Amino acid sequence: MSKVIDRKRIASLTVFVVGILSVVYYIAFGEKVEFDSDFTDTILWAEAMLTGNGLFDKLFDKTMAYAYTLPFGGSLLMAPFVAVFGVGYKAHALGFVLFLAILAFSLYKLFRAMEFSDNMSLICTGIVLLLSLPTKNTRMIMWGHIIHYSLGLLFVIIALSVYSKISIDSEHLFSEKKNIVWIAVLSILTMLFLSNGLTIVLFFAIPFFGATIVERFIDTGDELFCKRNINTLIIAIVSMIAGMAGFVISKILQRGVNTVYDDMFKEIQSWQNWVWDFEDRIRCMLVVCAGGLSSDIAMESFTGIKVLYMALFGFAVMIVPFIALASYKKIQNRVIRLFIISYIILLSSTLFIYDFSMARGTAHRMVGIYMTAAIVVVTYTAWLIKNKELSRFGLLLSVILIGAAGCSILSVAALRGENRFENLAKVLEENDLHYGYAEYWSAQVTTVLSDAKIQVCPIDVSEEGEISKRLYNIRPQQFDSKEGVDRYFVFLSAWEYETLSDSIVKDAVDVIEFDNDGYIVVFDHNIF
Repeated sequence: MSKVIDRKRIASLTVFVVGILSVVYYIAFGEKVEFDSDFTDTILWAEAMLTGNGLFDKLFDKTMAYAYTLPFGGSLLMAPFVAVFGVGYKAHALGFVLFLAILAFSLYKLFRAMEFSDNMSLICTGIVLLLSLPTKNTRMIMWGHIIHYSLGLLFVIIALSVYSKISIDSEHLFSEKKNIVWIAVLSILTMLFLSNGLTIVLFFAIPFFGATIVERFIDTGDELFCKRNINTLIIAIVSMIAGMAGFVISKILQRGVNTVYDDMFKEIQSWQNWVWDFEDRIRCMLVVCAGGLSSDIAMESFTGIKVLYMALFGFAVMIVPFIALASYKKIQNRVIRLFIISYIILLSSTLFIYDFSMARGTAHRMVGIYMTAAIVVVTYTAWLIKNKELSRFGLLLSVILIGAAGCSILSVAALRGENRFENLAKVLEENDLHYGYAEYWSAQVTTVLSDAKIQVCPIDVSEEGEISKRLYNIRPQQFDSKEGVDRYFVFLSAWEYETLSDSIVKDAVDVIEFDNDGYIVVFDHNIF
């Protein structure tokens, strides 16, 4: 018997360690290959946090043009590393290793709260981590920058683990010290979580608190106003009051902060622009799982087989949560029930907002839904295996999950070669060029990959041949002339170079051809 237990332990630890090491490998090595300006958000926000002045301005640099403001998020994790190592890939990687540790521990505690064994919880955690790696969309959202999609998922996981500690059966909810402590913890966490604004209300508060209320409402075995239901309502009210306090305080502190993308979730478009394309949503989810293809691929090729398999997995991710919902009455564990309901609410509310707002359901914006659904699939598979009567169906699903996890490992292992902008940074440094400009997708990625030895600010080039500042994840003063600097550069694509050939390019003192689609245009003055 001991040998069997040892084998189970070894197997579970192996899956867990493979999951951890695969993500660490991606963060440390693979991510550099596909690193682009989208990956730089969190580290730039961390830098801005460190440049603020005064007690409250430490949260935000109000001269910065942010995409979103997430004060209780990844920038907090990354700020200490930025303070020590500066704005560079090392600080970025260390920040994400810390995020990985928090997420892995939270997942493990969630599965334990679902009453799975220690071994099964380790396996489930490892599989979920591997399922975060299949495509660039999933890798970028989970391990490229820490924003509301991954934060909402993490917050739901943490809140459910805490909520599971509260006894809602208590005759007097606040008569037990344990209940008081955990309700206080949940309330404080909710306050901190909701300081991140409206998007976290959508991705955390609505799914989590909605699930706690709905779970009680649909349990018709209890009277509507029984003690359990009243206690649940009290917990939700107390926590949400704290959450709204955090929301309001954060909004007060953020007065004057400029956000660019946050408004996409807030503004309702005119009715002509409302979207009801169910087919496109399915396609986006398949792209999240299988990746987008730039050209036709033969089905019998290795890539073709992998894409088809991951598409199959994508359908499983979309369908299995509803099968799990159909099994709801057979599932006795309250945390499993709550997580299934929270996913259904997240899916419904998010797609509803996407229909009416400017956010839309593009592939990367579906990753939060995908990851939550993947956890539901892993959870349901573990529950089926635990249920002797249904274990064979659990084993079938486990085969699909193992295959998807294997494809994820292969996707990460296939990331080879040098990042174009890492090479660009080297060429710029070799030519003693440290300050300049480029369009957004070439700018901040070069800054980070050069460890901020090269400062590149984003610009826009119009078809009329005009250059303008792009105030996004940047401070206006970064466009100012630097004391003692007499050489500036503009990195242009072939189209941009041709477009500007009759304007500012004429004033260049040198042009360095970088590659077939890149020119480093050197000036003896700041172009702004």
